[in-house]
Amino acid sequence: MKQAQVIWTLRQWPKYAGLLGWVGLALIVAGILVYRQTVMPFNKDLDRREADVEDLSHRLRSNASAASATAGLQALKTPNTFTDFLRQVSTLGEQHHIVINQSDFKSSTEADGHLVRYGVQFPAQGRYLDIRGLVQDLQALPGVRVETLIMTRGRIDDDLLSMQLQLSYLTEVR
Repeated sequence: MKQAQVIWTLRQWPKYAGLLGWVGLALIVAGILVYRQTVMPFNKDLDRREADVEDLSHRLRSNASAASATAGLQALKTPNTFTDFLRQVSTLGEQHHIVINQSDFKSSTEADGHLVRYGVQFPAQGRYLDIRGLVQDLQALPGVRVETLIMTRGRIDDDLLSMQLQLSYLTEVR
């Protein structure tokens, strides 16, 4: 179309469009204004916030990985230290006034024979705060993980709790 034809069509438009054409044109203009005044700034704000969150997430991940790498991971002990570990559990039990009656253990190899995991299970009795302190001290030991802890109380007014504690002790074969 040539320029003259476009101008002639625009001049004829009001005659052919009528009231509905004007309403439609007003709605199109209003839609464009709403888009430019509301949607575009909202999208820019969302993009900025997403970039801030992504940057913060990246910084947190890099700080966490740097902190965990430099946290001085404790080396796993060798399998011949298992009796020392049992002695340490007994000593921690005495320090926390926990009566350990007996213990059962089993061993299994993992990671193509590079690791040995010992499962230790024992019943004990003690007060709640003493049991909580024992569990916290056990979790602080390298290679120790509390697998299950079951506590029961015979009667509601009993001060002593009976517990069944299952630990795993991971050692490294060198």
